Amino acid sequence: MKKILVSLIILLCGACETDNMYSTHDCYFTFQASLFRSSALTRSVASTGGTFCIVKAVMEHGVTHLKLSPNQGTYAATDLDLTMSTAVNGRPVLYTRMGYKQGLIIGRSSFGQLRAYDLQCPNCDFNYELKWSGLYELVCDKCKRTYNINGSEGYVQSGDRGHNLAMYKFVTYNDLDGMLVVSSGQ
Repeated sequence: MKKILVSLIILLCGACETDNMYSTHDCYFTFQASLFRSSALTRSVASTGGTFCIVKAVMEHGVTHLKLSPNQGTYAATDLDLTMSTAVNGRPVLYTRMGYKQGLIIGRSSFGQLRAYDLQCPNCDFNYELKWSGLYELVCDKCKRTYNINGSEGYVQSGDRGHNLAMYKFVTYNDLDGMLVVSSGQ
């Protein structure tokens, strides 16, 4: 009986560690990729791996734009600045729940894993935006940490030790209808 109880505690603690790698911050982002087939975001999630895209929601003249910054590839300007509709399939869409400050990093690792991370540095109280510093590396200008997103956890690659990137738990892309959903599950 004691062995069973110890095994159960170890199993539960392992589950806690896995859940701690995911952000609990409110996030819900939908993107109808089939409407933007050549965009950097669509190509990132539809790829077999190794392609990521920074996605920022920006309001310009009362219209929401998704500003995209891919980690690789050549794109037309229209594939990096998307004018968004206020509805998808007749349902209203808001772009205010895209992580801490309306910014995400979305794509597939070179192993083909679909991932979404918050664009803000977790070691600077989510107040500093990350920027590309290499193919799979992002850097924070304030703390100078670099994060590697090619693995599954967005770990600190260089600089002082600290928190991994805030990763969102639910990331799905349906090839059939071209719908991408990123959610924290709240």
